[in-house]
Amino acid sequence: MASFQARQRDPLLDQGTQAMLERRGRELLGLVLILVALAFVLMLATYSPEDPGWMVATEEPAQNFFGRFGAAVASTLIILIGKGAWAIPVIIAVWGARFMAHRGGERALGRVVFAVIAVAFAAVHCATLVPGEAWTHTFGLGGLFGDTVLGSLLGIVPGGAGFGLKLLSLVTFAGLLVMMLYVTGFDLAELRAIRRFLLLGSIMGYSALAQGLGTGARGAVLGARTLQDRAAGHHHSARPPAPAPMHHCAHSPRLH
Repeated sequence: MASFQARQRDPLLDQGTQAMLERRGRELLGLVLILVALAFVLMLATYSPEDPGWMVATEEPAQNFFGRFGAAVASTLIILIGKGAWAIPVIIAVWGARFMAHRGGERALGRVVFAVIAVAFAAVHCATLVPGEAWTHTFGLGGLFGDTVLGSLLGIVPGGAGFGLKLLSLVTFAGLLVMMLYVTGFDLAELRAIRRFLLLGSIMGYSALAQGLGTGARGAVLGARTLQDRAAGHHHSARPPAPAPMHHCAHSPRLH
């Protein structure tokens, strides 16, 4: 039985080149994600209720930045989850920045699968907010989904509707914050770094403010003293000079 010795083929690219290409590929993926997030921002920012969409049939040209396609996507998102749709470009943009900066990209698959929960929290929290005059829809800021879930939760929470609404607004905001931090890939080390940065920034900001107020107070005191001295000098210069004292001397008689 003949045996053949297998030759090991040399890799097409060395390890350094492979690592470099992998890094460039992740950076390119991050750039694409940031562009997708920017596209979502433009679609949502230029949304108009009069544009053709899921519940509006019109032949008028769409005002959306991406035309009828952008109007259809934005209309669907606004009707379903309302202002909670803004959580989508935030999540995409953060992961794009992570891939470009090579920070935590390996955690993407395990975190992004929970993005739906974060968006749901965003919709329910927006449903607890009071719409402004610019909001012309019959549903709330959380869309149809947010209104439905909020109505169900209000039936469970004990107490009045006002108390339950405030409580749910607080609880959903806390859940939204936690879920957004989780699905965007933050870990304990990064959270500690953020806390340390905020703490040091607050201390330095307070120190600068106190120093500025102290300098301003000293400048105000010196300015007041300068004005007072000028006023006093002007008062003395404006006072008329005192008349010279008159000396009465006896004239001696002339000798003729």
